[in-house]
Amino acid sequence: MKKFAFILGLVSIAAALVAAGWWLGFSHRYFSDAYAITTLDRHIGDAGEEAMLLHEIDGGHSDDARRLLRTQLDGNILVIYSLLDSSDARSRDLAIKVFARIAAYRAEYPTNYPNVFPEGDAMIAEILQRATQEKGK
Repeated sequence: MKKFAFILGLVSIAAALVAAGWWLGFSHRYFSDAYAITTLDRHIGDAGEEAMLLHEIDGGHSDDARRLLRTQLDGNILVIYSLLDSSDARSRDLAIKVFARIAAYRAEYPTNYPNVFPEGDAMIAEILQRATQEKGK
């Protein structure tokens, strides 16, 4: 009888834990809702930018489209670089490879589009140069 009461108690505790997990997981979606909103906003912004780029290209304004892409790429370079210290080795290695590829492309096809702030151009050039040197090691 004691064994039955003990097993019944364990089953009751397990059922309570499952119910509490369900209640916390499904009725309080704090984390999933926060990430969903961020993801949704990002995709909405991306769709708007892509539509604007297509409009520029279709309208025969390829220089404007290139300038916009270059500005977006510069922003991505700065964001990636700012997050590298808190990333894992795989992400850092991938970022260095991508930065080196961007540096090679920019050396092959220099641009005459000035950045909005000149300090940004110098900072991005330094990031790309450092990545090229690290990749060569």
